[in-house]
Amino acid sequence: MSFHLALYSASIASAAANVQLAAVADPVFAPAASGLLVNGLWPNVMRVCGVGNLLNRAQLNSASIRDFTPFDLNPVNVGTAIESPGRYLDFSGAPIPLKVNEELDVFVTNSAATATQTTVGIWFSDSPPMPVKGRVFSVHWTITATFAAAGFTAFTPIFDSGLPSGTFALVGSRLKSVSGLFHRFIPRGGAPNRPGTTSCQAYDDHPEMFDRYGAMGEWMRFTSTTPPQIEAFQLAADAAAEGFLDLIQVA
Repeated sequence: MSFHLALYSASIASAAANVQLAAVADPVFAPAASGLLVNGLWPNVMRVCGVGNLLNRAQLNSASIRDFTPFDLNPVNVGTAIESPGRYLDFSGAPIPLKVNEELDVFVTNSAATATQTTVGIWFSDSPPMPVKGRVFSVHWTITATFAAAGFTAFTPIFDSGLPSGTFALVGSRLKSVSGLFHRFIPRGGAPNRPGTTSCQAYDDHPEMFDRYGAMGEWMRFTSTTPPQIEAFQLAADAAAEGFLDLIQVA
């Protein structure tokens, strides 16, 4: 199983139902108007997570989804952070199949006319996740950088302690920053998908609790000399971040 995290995000000022969110530029899923074209390698929706200060509900829409009806989604995370645990719709047991190269659009409904940034994360997968077991350990990292507001910023994490020589499977992740919402990983070589999860804003937040220690399967592999980059999506221009990688040594 492999998966990819893509985002839709915009400042929404209208209180009307079904205001369309623009897709965030993505290296794997090609753009189509304000949406994304479904990639044949990851054609299923495995999870959806919406967050916004005035968000009421979200909706998925595509040609194949309309064979039934536009898919309305609730609960959502109301506020400027993803709640703990995160409010999302999880279809991991039976991911929603889409048609390859059809346009997938996201719409939202807000509760007032005040402009507010609203973001919806979609996890695309090739199949249901397969949890993995093994000798898991976590490593702490930090970074000081200038992060983009409401956009992805890529960086290389700085580990507190060096990794032992070998190859590692990434099986979970946690990222904390002042206004963090989502993060994902950029592999060096191999498949182009960028697996990821939610981010937190305080040490006692745990929105990604279901994604740790192998519960979502193996995300990717890397060697001690080629650690992956991380892309973080913050609500504001944060100046620093820290987090943990959950790893299993496989070679």
